[in-house]
Amino acid sequence: MVEKKDLAIFGGVPVRGKENPLPALFPRKIADSALTYIREVIDSGFTSNMLSRFHEAFAEACGIKHVATVSTCTNAIHAALGAIDLGPRDEVVVSSISDFGSLAGVIAEGALPVFSDVDVRNGCVTADEIKKVITPRTKALIVVHWYGLMCDMDPIVDLAHDKGIIVIEDCCQNPLGDYKGRKAGTIGDMGCFSFAGEKHLSADHGGAIITNSDELAMKISKYLGRGAESVHRYGRKHTSFGLAFPLGALSAAVALANLEILPQQNRRRVELAQMLDKRLEEINGAIPIYIPEGCSHIHWIYALQLNASRFKAGIWEIGDALNAELSGLSCSPGPYYLLPDSVTYLSERYPNIKYGAHMVRNAKTHVDRVIRWFWTDKYTEQDINDIATAMGKVLNYFHV
Repeated sequence: MVEKKDLAIFGGVPVRGKENPLPALFPRKIADSALTYIREVIDSGFTSNMLSRFHEAFAEACGIKHVATVSTCTNAIHAALGAIDLGPRDEVVVSSISDFGSLAGVIAEGALPVFSDVDVRNGCVTADEIKKVITPRTKALIVVHWYGLMCDMDPIVDLAHDKGIIVIEDCCQNPLGDYKGRKAGTIGDMGCFSFAGEKHLSADHGGAIITNSDELAMKISKYLGRGAESVHRYGRKHTSFGLAFPLGALSAAVALANLEILPQQNRRRVELAQMLDKRLEEINGAIPIYIPEGCSHIHWIYALQLNASRFKAGIWEIGDALNAELSGLSCSPGPYYLLPDSVTYLSERYPNIKYGAHMVRNAKTHVDRVIRWFWTDKYTEQDINDIATAMGKVLNYFHV
């Protein structure tokens, strides 16, 4: 029986105090080969082929034909949208739970964002929910593999392609994630990735777009070349709109090095999460994230849903109590990833639509019952045991 005085937030002894914190996401592990590759770039005076080497390595790792690198995943999605010639009356369906980067390009390209609801069990969009918001003006879908969990892609792609709609996968949280033997980003028409410092494939910053379509690859290249074409005895003419979002060779060097250790890190993340999942099965009211058949989950975030009727506290109070028990955890529940609600200027920009949480009731329910924190392959089995102990301590105290 856990009493109030036992909890660290009320003056009790924490499971892991400041003298022995859990491993944090930072400092990130950087592959040893990064220094070699960086030295090559510097010694070459920026004439190395590091970008093309990374393109080739990433294409091989993903099993894809074409790779274009950019400075962020936000820019990757923007360029992918720019490559399909969006018009002001075109609609783009976006996952309702995501970072703003999934939405920014839609707004920048002047299209209308339309939010799909999600599977309340995991926060990912589904074909059934997307079908409800598709109209004759829908030109593209942005499907976010949330938490690091692959969406159930086959029904989504079948639905979209039957209607001539482009599918863009936002893979910033699951590079090399697997879906029925295919890698994240290769199932739709284009896949977009982040190499930001906190992501699985970390290069401090950066991103990429991948595709198997020769036509889309050409359009992406032109867009990223600012719409320019070379004209004989003239030079450069800009025949369409485009923007340059270049990735530097030094970042490509770090990305190439860290790509070499990414599969091992992904496997370890999964092993550790499965250990914690097993430990939490005995807690009544703790609901694991649902993983559809054939979908991998490589855990950028560890998320646990709580049945509100089973607890006498909300996710904020429970999150604060967990943080007090586990120095270094940084549990951060809350609805700020709920895009229709958190991007408050949408209704001003699109005055004919009243954006808000009411549009996506499953998504609102999901974010209101999830506790989550960044996951890391640096955890040990003892760390997992301590996390499970702390969660058991807190959830059992607040259990009804």
